[in-house]
Amino acid sequence: MFPDRLIWIDAATRRDHRFLGPNDHCLYFGEFFAGCGWRAGPTNDLIIDFKRAPSVIAASPHALRVQHFKDRAVARVAGALRRQFAQTAIRAVLTFVPIPPSKIPGQPDHCDRLLHTLKLAFAGLDADIRPLLRQRASTPADHRSRGCRIRFGELLELTELDPAELKRPLRSLVVLFDDVLTSGKHLAVGRVRIREVFPEQAIIAVAIARRARPSTPVA
Repeated sequence: MFPDRLIWIDAATRRDHRFLGPNDHCLYFGEFFAGCGWRAGPTNDLIIDFKRAPSVIAASPHALRVQHFKDRAVARVAGALRRQFAQTAIRAVLTFVPIPPSKIPGQPDHCDRLLHTLKLAFAGLDADIRPLLRQRASTPADHRSRGCRIRFGELLELTELDPAELKRPLRSLVVLFDDVLTSGKHLAVGRVRIREVFPEQAIIAVAIARRARPSTPVA
């Protein structure tokens, strides 16, 4: 079963994510084993469904069923998130910021699953949820890039804060939300851009899963 409690990245796990520094505070629910498919466990199963691209769903002869699996994954993550945060913190302390999708609005594979998950998780709780970060252009999705991932500097250049989301102050703690923590590049880019404008802003990160390497081959 998919874990429903957050775990802190510690000194032992931080070394798997090269863009995370000792002062970065990051939590995750489960471990994702890249390239191992659904057989690697419930977290892999959930992430595969959660990250289904719109074009992949549309091309499937079982599109409605595949969309159902994706919607179910979103609901499971939303439920897990809602159970992790006190309602007083949700209403007064936290600003939730999803990592922007690799495809900008208007592109066929644009998918705002992270934003949608946050809204579903904290519906009715006066949560501060905002797509503060955005990309100026689409980029290849890291998990589908076949090893040719965009570099940190290139991603930083393409990422900016949306001025429309700054019309009211951020709350005292920003929670960057992503699906899979790999190198930590996207979280680092988000942190840099936010602290360029708000140098003292407290920031933590929450990921649905962190990429891990299996100690034994997955059958």
